[in-house]
Amino acid sequence: MKIGKAFTLAEVLITLGIIGIVAAMTLPTLVAKHRKKVLHTQFLKAYSDIQNAAKRFQADLGISVYEYSQGEPNAMSSSDTLGKLMTYFAGVKKGSVTIGAGNSESILGYKPKNLKGELVPTMPCDRSIVTEEIGGRFFSMDDPVSVYDNPPYGPKICVDINGRKGPNIYGYDWFVFVFTKDNGVKPYIGKEVANLAPEMPNPETACSYSYANATYTCAHFALTDTSPENPKEKYWTDFLK
Repeated sequence: MKIGKAFTLAEVLITLGIIGIVAAMTLPTLVAKHRKKVLHTQFLKAYSDIQNAAKRFQADLGISVYEYSQGEPNAMSSSDTLGKLMTYFAGVKKGSVTIGAGNSESILGYKPKNLKGELVPTMPCDRSIVTEEIGGRFFSMDDPVSVYDNPPYGPKICVDINGRKGPNIYGYDWFVFVFTKDNGVKPYIGKEVANLAPEMPNPETACSYSYANATYTCAHFALTDTSPENPKEKYWTDFLK
């Protein structure tokens, strides 16, 4: 019986080397793609959870989060509003502390960065306690918008959709939303939201790899899954690096 020729050791090593090179080239791409998919899912869940909490909030109290934050005759503090809202989530970890601008890392354990990878001078939501949910997500809130603003928007709420896992970057796992008077929850989009100076950037400007401050308008593009650089491209698969 004729026996076929076996592979030589050199041929086996060459084949394994080629497989290793191909794996090394494709594995990082696959890992990055999976990570973005996970973040996208976490983002949508966080947005849905905030919406549901706002609906339950209004059903129980008879007023929207916006109206509660305004208070009559005096506006409620952001910490009061956030504390009340968080009762409609799964649960809150003990140890949340009152913070001001610039010292959020006292509870977060890190400072959020912008898309450039630079530390952000001030957080968009730095006027309330930072609350850590049982699931590990972080929530904070900004001061309520004045009752004289038109249209009526506010307050802003920031969420870290995956807690300390990282990358802890606005536009990746940190996003900013805003409550409306009719109890809606919308992405924060800069100058189109009331009580902001007219020189505030357009949404695409503040969701950019060249923007020096907090890239805080990315929730708008993340929700529609549209790249701020090219509307024909996707946010989660094309825009995020």
